[in-house]
Amino acid sequence: MMDKTTLDFKKHEELFKEKTGKEFIFFYEKFYPKLVYYTSRMCQDYDKALDISTDSFMIAFEKIDKYDKEKAQFSTWLFTIAKNLTLQDIKNTKKTVSIDVEIDEGSTLKDFLTEVESNEEYYDLVEKKANSMKSKIDLLKEPYKSVIEMREIQKMSYKDIADKVGINLSTLKSRIRNARQILIKDTKKEFEVLEEFYQ
Repeated sequence: MMDKTTLDFKKHEELFKEKTGKEFIFFYEKFYPKLVYYTSRMCQDYDKALDISTDSFMIAFEKIDKYDKEKAQFSTWLFTIAKNLTLQDIKNTKKTVSIDVEIDEGSTLKDFLTEVESNEEYYDLVEKKANSMKSKIDLLKEPYKSVIEMREIQKMSYKDIADKVGINLSTLKSRIRNARQILIKDTKKEFEVLEEFYQ
C-alpha cells in the first residue's frame, strides 16, 4: 500500500501532465539550464542561482493547480516564479539591483527579462542561433578564435584574457570587435532564415 506522500506525488504528477500536456522531467531538462543562466544574471551568484532554479521548479510542481494555461505558457509562468524568488532573495540580502543597470555590452537586465519571458519558440530560436554561432567560432582563425572563445563561451573578463594571451587591453578589444564583425557577417543569412521561420 502506498503512503500519503507517495499518493500526493502521484496525484501531482498526473495533474502536472494534465495542466501542461507533458511530463515534469521534460520541462526540467529543457528549462533548468536556461533558468540557472537567467537567475544568475539577476543575482550575480551562480551557486545561489542553482538553488533558486531548483526551488522554482519545486514550487511550480507543487502549485501546478494554480497554473492557468489560458493565461500563459508554462515556461512564462516558471520564469515568473524564478524572477520573484530571485528578487525576494536580493531584497532579503539587502542588495539593490536596478533593472536598468547595464550588465553586458549595453544590454540591461530589463532587456534580458523581457526577452526571457517570451514563449518557447523564443528559446528554440536562441538555442539554434547559439549552436550556429558556436560552429562559426570553431571555424575562426587566429588571432580571433581563442579570444572570442574566452570572452563569449568561457565568459572571461577582458583583463584575464589580455593577461593570458599576453596583449594589452586595446589590442584585445580590437581583436574581439573584429571577431564579432566576422561572426555577424557569417551568421547573417542563417539568422535571417531562422527568424523568418519562427515569426
